[in-house]
Amino acid sequence: MAEHYVREVRNIWAPVDDLRFHPRCPRGQGSLVSFEPALLVAMRKAGVVAAIQRIFLDPSSATYTDKLVLGQAIGAAWTNGPPAKTIGICEGFETAAAYTSLTGIQAWATMGAKRFHQVDIPASVETVILLADNDLEGRRAHDRALDAYRRAGRSIETEWPPGRMNDWAQLLKR
Repeated sequence: MAEHYVREVRNIWAPVDDLRFHPRCPRGQGSLVSFEPALLVAMRKAGVVAAIQRIFLDPSSATYTDKLVLGQAIGAAWTNGPPAKTIGICEGFETAAAYTSLTGIQAWATMGAKRFHQVDIPASVETVILLADNDLEGRRAHDRALDAYRRAGRSIETEWPPGRMNDWAQLLKR
């Protein structure tokens, strides 16, 4: 089901690391807990898994029903492997994987606009491409990230989704 969501529903063809499927992932707690299928996306900080995003999937359509993060997500991101010299920063996993599929450039996902400026980027990264969503919240996140990621020896670039697209994942939707 998770493979179907990534490859068929989202049309992502780039190799993707740090993903797992859980057929009965807990959602909620105590007497309100339910067990639902979920794609688990590891979020790393300094190479170590610090949090996971649970993307709950509808068994009848394999589309997502909710996205929830567990763990210490501040400073962490889905990195899709060790950092390259150039990385993109996106809000969502699907957007990061879509950008990598389209360009071949490694893109990281912060799992939301509120964490877009909070990722710990290693000193080995020379170029950061900001790939915020093309909406008001995304533009605010972009502006905060410009200041947060600026340092000597690091280039900061921005690429907005083309046309009237909100994010890079929309380019791959069928």
